[in-house]
Amino acid sequence: MQYTVKRDGSHIRAAISGRLTFSDAAQFPKFLDDAIQNGVSCEIDLGELTFIDSTGMSLFVHIYDTAQASGLKVTVRNAKNPVADTLRRASFDTLFEFK
Repeated sequence: MQYTVKRDGSHIRAAISGRLTFSDAAQFPKFLDDAIQNGVSCEIDLGELTFIDSTGMSLFVHIYDTAQASGLKVTVRNAKNPVADTLRRASFDTLFEFK
């Protein structure tokens, strides 16, 4: 997993690329600190994410929990197959706005 984070005031734009798997779990807390803390809205671009496993999906549970606790609105953009299918089968599209 590689990621970038850009801030424009209280709006956060993050992008996750590569594969999001068990081996990336150690990076999840840093991603949450970098991308989810201290914002009003966050847009996460998954256009370059090619694979996600169940541990990778747990990152989105953490994002949801953190967003709910802080009142942050999260939008997921550009998720492509098979990532989009995996997230939708797990009903993540009921937790986040997908565009």
